[in-house]
Amino acid sequence: MSRDDCNFAIYYSYTLERMNYTLLTRIDKLITLVLIVVGFSVFSSFNNYFVFGVFVSVLSVLQLVYHFGQEAGSSKEQMKQYKRLLAESPSLSDPELTDRFIKAQDTDNNPWRSLENAAYLKACLYFSLPATYNLTFFQKCMSLLAGDSPRKKDFEEKQMSKFANDHMPPKKPPAQPVKPQPKK
Repeated sequence: MSRDDCNFAIYYSYTLERMNYTLLTRIDKLITLVLIVVGFSVFSSFNNYFVFGVFVSVLSVLQLVYHFGQEAGSSKEQMKQYKRLLAESPSLSDPELTDRFIKAQDTDNNPWRSLENAAYLKACLYFSLPATYNLTFFQKCMSLLAGDSPRKKDFEEKQMSKFANDHMPPKKPPAQPVKPQPKK
């Protein structure tokens, strides 16, 4: 793996873990907030407590089974590890960088697949690499919820500037003004 490939993979992994951390934290906080609000419904004048009980049970089971908070904490630690590796990469040799990256991958989480394409596009933008914006509507929504949605406009501007640079003739320097010749 070349150094550039390794740096790209590190940044991609960092972005993916950051997006996963943000998404899972938001889900955990939302479920907690809804549980608190529904829990206070006991004091309201509604007669159908069964519906609220089912709602609280479903949310509690979701939290218990998927451990959104714990997974978010794990993603945060992995994100910090990749961020540290990004900061130290200029001072590491190629084999050291590759070894440290492989060791960091040993503790990788299992991020949501719907975030992978958006993280890849963000890494391509960061390194100014060519990429095609091909996010589905669901991937756009998930990356927006994860706090790091790549914008289609960024890719269009990049493609337009590349097209303009490749197909336009170079700009000529401005012509020197002609000095009038003195009459003899």
